Amino acid sequence: MRTVCARLGALTGLEPATLRHCQRVRTLSLVIGENLGLSSSELTTLSLGSLLHDIGKKQIPRDILLKSTPLTEEEWKTIQQHPVDGYEYARRHTLPHSVQEIILHHHLWYDGSGGYPEHDDDARPSCLTQIASVADVVDAMTQDRPYRRALGLDSSLDFLAEQSGTQFSPVVVESVERNLNQIKKLVGA
Repeated sequence: MRTVCARLGALTGLEPATLRHCQRVRTLSLVIGENLGLSSSELTTLSLGSLLHDIGKKQIPRDILLKSTPLTEEEWKTIQQHPVDGYEYARRHTLPHSVQEIILHHHLWYDGSGGYPEHDDDARPSCLTQIASVADVVDAMTQDRPYRRALGLDSSLDFLAEQSGTQFSPVVVESVERNLNQIKKLVGA
């Protein structure tokens, strides 16, 4: 995986806080994936896809990405474009389709009813994408952001439980709950 990332120069130029977020999402994703019994091949795909899930944010102007006040409607549309931009990056560099899917669908809801980018009603995120999505939310909620302080692991777990079955896979949420001690160490709780 390091060879792939080095060859692509994928992480070069990514805003430092976003880079650290991607690295933490990768680590959380792998813990969840290992606890779900994924194969080594699936873990390799999950590792690369979760590390690159926000690669499309390289296209977002820093003043939007680091904004500490509410986004305008136009700025929010710019943010919502990052999965498509990341997918296009992965496609241009001929990364495996399963990695491209993680990047494109990491904001797509488990039941297909919400998220972004726009999708057809039949679209459902893959198992690997569902893992990356949960890891993304756990990290985002447990870390300081430019627009708010960290909400903590308890808030994150409550949100996952509330959205289990709609936004998030119940199986993935249960894996996080079962492996709470390991997750706590990773998020610094």
